[in-house]
Amino acid sequence: MCNFLSGVVTIGKHPKILCQNLLHHEITIAALGLKVETYREWEWTCEDSGESLDIRVLPGEDRADFWSAIVAQFPTRKAALIECLRQMAEGGRNCDYDLRGCDLKGITLPTSVGGYLDLRGCDLKGITLPTSVGGSLDLRGCDLKGITLPTSVGGYLDLSGCDLKGITLPTSVGGSLYLRGCDLKGITLPTSVGGYLDLSGCDLKGITLPTSVGGSLYLRDCDLKGIKIPKKFNVIK
Repeated sequence: MCNFLSGVVTIGKHPKILCQNLLHHEITIAALGLKVETYREWEWTCEDSGESLDIRVLPGEDRADFWSAIVAQFPTRKAALIECLRQMAEGGRNCDYDLRGCDLKGITLPTSVGGYLDLRGCDLKGITLPTSVGGSLDLRGCDLKGITLPTSVGGYLDLSGCDLKGITLPTSVGGSLYLRGCDLKGITLPTSVGGYLDLSGCDLKGITLPTSVGGSLYLRDCDLKGIKIPKKFNVIK
């Protein structure tokens, strides 16, 4: 089983860490075309100075050699994470970034993410989000004050429970859009939502619905008085 933070370390005189996915060794191995005799898998599961760093060695191999080589270059998990993010950004692949619950202080996110970006529960103070996310973007539970959302989100966008004051939503969301429980005052919804649109519990007064919604429109616990809903929409109340 893989855990955050995961990667591989090369075998040789000067071992180095490699990473193309923060959670899954096999994705890194496949993306880089690595042969089993050239690497060993590692996991660093806590924010510490190597106490939780584990290397999966074979019988007869000295785990301490790999451990020492990694910690000498990256004395903390945060330092190793920064290196992993650098490799992923430079790899030119559609990498997924699962950073939920992480301490992002000192972290620079890439300007563009080809896969999904999960920042649930993160403190985004001082963080600049990518201008585009090819997959989904999950920001549930985040404080969005001072945050600029990507102009384009190819997958779903989940902002459930977020304070949207001062936030500009993308003009188009390729997947579903979750805004349940959000205060939509002053918010302009995207003109197009590829999946379903969840506005459950929202006050829709003054809100203009998208012209196109690919899935269902969830309006549970909404006051629909005076709200014009196109007949083509599949509404779930």
